[in-house]
Amino acid sequence: MKGFVTLSFLFIGLCLNAQNLIEKYPGVKELEKALDSNDSLQSIILENEDFIEGSSDDGGELIGFYDAANNEIRKIALTLFLSYGIQYYSFYLKNEQLVLVRDRTKYFGYDTKSNRIDKNNFDGGFSGIYIFRNKQLIDQISTGHNRFEDDSIDAEETFLKELEFYKNKISEKLESK
Repeated sequence: MKGFVTLSFLFIGLCLNAQNLIEKYPGVKELEKALDSNDSLQSIILENEDFIEGSSDDGGELIGFYDAANNEIRKIALTLFLSYGIQYYSFYLKNEQLVLVRDRTKYFGYDTKSNRIDKNNFDGGFSGIYIFRNKQLIDQISTGHNRFEDDSIDAEETFLKELEFYKNKISEKLESK
């Protein structure tokens, strides 16, 4: 019971720290809120092989939100269905430059009776917030286990590369409309 109480306080503390990170950057907070509530943005959806190179377990979905007047991409939402869970990314852009990345993974639970992954239940996960300015990662906070625990994988470089790839895929789809 003591472990559960400690774990609960730890989780609450980490959530508050993540919220405090966004509070430190009011412009980023305002941009996120504005883009999330902007009903005038058009969306374009790419699925599976339209944007995934190679295979990604159970596929995925890439949604580009753009200003139709100039085809400027403002937000990218990505969902990947993996064998071990579901990965979500949200890239927030200003003048097509990266400002914020929200990175979240929900890991599937494990059923010890059947000795298999239980895709109907989740057991833990990861959450990360990354703040960018002028193509540089200036602040971040994360909880849980993720790919950036490996010191050879640079979060700044990875997100900037992925963003360019997804922007190009969305732009190609927009041009072919």
